[in-house]
Amino acid sequence: MSQVCGVSGVLCCLGKVSAKDKLKKIFLHLITRDPLLLHKIKFMVLSLEFVKAAAQLKAESSKIRLGVVDVSKEKDLIKDLNMTGTPSLRFYMAGDKWNPIIYLRTADHIITWLKRKTGRSAEPIKDVSQAETFLMAEDLVVLGFFKVAEVFYAAATDIPNLPFGVTKSRHVFNKYEITTETVVLFKKYEISTETKKEDLMQFIKVNEMDLVMEYNGTVRIPCTLEQVNAISGSHAILFANKSEENFDKIYGEFEMAAAEFRGKVLFVLINTDEHRNGRMLEYFRVRYSETPLVRIVNLTDNVQYQMQSEEVTVDKVKDHCLTYLDGKAKPKLKSEPIPKNWDKLPVKELVGMNFEKVAFNDNKNVFVMFYAPWCKECQAFFSLWEKLGKVYEKHESVVIARIDSTANDINVLLQERNPSFKFFPAVFSEKVVSYDGERTLEAFTEFVEEQIQLAKDLKAKVG
Repeated sequence: MSQVCGVSGVLCCLGKVSAKDKLKKIFLHLITRDPLLLHKIKFMVLSLEFVKAAAQLKAESSKIRLGVVDVSKEKDLIKDLNMTGTPSLRFYMAGDKWNPIIYLRTADHIITWLKRKTGRSAEPIKDVSQAETFLMAEDLVVLGFFKVAEVFYAAATDIPNLPFGVTKSRHVFNKYEITTETVVLFKKYEISTETKKEDLMQFIKVNEMDLVMEYNGTVRIPCTLEQVNAISGSHAILFANKSEENFDKIYGEFEMAAAEFRGKVLFVLINTDEHRNGRMLEYFRVRYSETPLVRIVNLTDNVQYQMQSEEVTVDKVKDHCLTYLDGKAKPKLKSEPIPKNWDKLPVKELVGMNFEKVAFNDNKNVFVMFYAPWCKECQAFFSLWEKLGKVYEKHESVVIARIDSTANDINVLLQERNPSFKFFPAVFSEKVVSYDGERTLEAFTEFVEEQIQLAKDLKAKVG
């Protein structure tokens, strides 16, 4: 097997495997682009898990083989497969490059998934004795009570981290008092003489709730707000539009991450397309143009922690929750501290505390870039904004500035996605002019000169 840990990107082709006399082509790619150490470590971990899975399959004399193809030079292939973002493992089935499986993180999950794809996806439970053994094997298991269970088998295939069993035995149905076809999740809870009533109640309350609870002003959450807060004072909130075409994918990623943090973080959906939720967007100071986004809210101190990513993926959400639980997440404040020497460079660094003093100055024409530090499109504009700052560095009435709009609350209506650009003219009123022209140095300069003259004319009229 080829070495995979030392390359910048690999495409792994799993050979043809026979399953029910049908040939299936399965592809896996492992990709990394970020040179930061953290991403390199993630890449190494994924590579090692991939090698481990291959070794285990070989040891079991499996017909499945994992092969490695170096695609570090295959730029067209990378583009064709849309291989972007942080390191990830993806499996492609039957040549379908648009719908890869991306949730596999460990060697065990890889092997389980492969075996379920090419063979039996759920263990047949034939009698009560086998059922009891199956239920005691793991802390959390899924048992389907079906005579025909195609959908159940399909779901079992793509959730390799949980044991799945299926039964049509009348005796097993009777044992667990099941009268209709259904799916039951069994979760163990060890009871001892030291078990407290409060602990058992907490366990039951946590597990009776949905993985993701929707708040929309009309759906009643099956417990009071005080009870919800008692279960977890930390809420991970997904702000998303349920009518958007990609909502199901975003919600699916969010829900999959929720399973790992049950009892630690309560996952909540707020539908931004529901007009009655407008007050919730105002309360959390979320702009519709920013969505979809994820924030963790600590209800004990009402501090918010925004996920620093443009995409909502299961890995991004998990990383954000882990960072928060480790106490390392960056809180969203009303204002960041005023940076030292904030006004010494061509582009002035604004924060919530000094924004109004600088922007609404009737002697200064201020052109501001609103950005998110993790936004790639914003990052692409930083050098251009620096050039604009140098153009007006010596100008007596023009200030070129920028502000992280995700970390500072300001009293300006921001409806555009980041990056957005607004001009604050040197007039006696708090006027704001949005820029929607071409994003080039020449166009920005022409716009600034035009606004300077308009501000002069307006001041002359007022008098």
